[in-house]
Amino acid sequence: MSWCTMIAIARKGQIKDIMAAARQAGAPGGTVCLAKGTASSTILAALGIGDTKQEVLFSVIRKENTKAILNAVHSVKAKGVVMIIDTARDGMMEVSDMNSGWVLIEVICEDGYSEDIMATARKAGAEGGTVINAHGTSTEDDVKFFGAPLVPEKEILMIVISRDKAEAVLNAINGMEQLKKKGMGIVFSIPVSNFMNLGNH
Repeated sequence: MSWCTMIAIARKGQIKDIMAAARQAGAPGGTVCLAKGTASSTILAALGIGDTKQEVLFSVIRKENTKAILNAVHSVKAKGVVMIIDTARDGMMEVSDMNSGWVLIEVICEDGYSEDIMATARKAGAEGGTVINAHGTSTEDDVKFFGAPLVPEKEILMIVISRDKAEAVLNAINGMEQLKKKGMGIVFSIPVSNFMNLGNH
């Protein structure tokens, strides 16, 4: 049995309708994270008025249900995007469907750096992204405060971009001086097998 991961990004409050539609079409459930959309320009970002509250839904679905789930989700009145990422099976990644022309770039960085990274990505051709607040996992070496480990706060920046622009954006992010310090962050890309804009109906 083949599985894939559906990732839906939409304005806060709309994800529940997307999940309901996906569940009716065969999705078993999902996980929702609070996030924020990046400002549409560096000026708005500087003023702090361009960010939008968003939610991100992760749902592992059967590959054979993908088409029905995407059709159901597309009928929902929501503003955002939906993508499908193939999931490894028996240690191997299926690549037969990975020609949608889209790539998901993910940057995991120290808290407070996502805006600078997004500005760099935008200069290289990206249009926008979504930021999820997260934290690192604690280890024995982490500093402790009153007996509790202090875990560094992180941000996850997700950028969906056309395949032909992905390399330039990855190279631009990789070249940032801030990210060359050990432990500051990582960047990687994942091919997207299906991609769909919401709110275009």
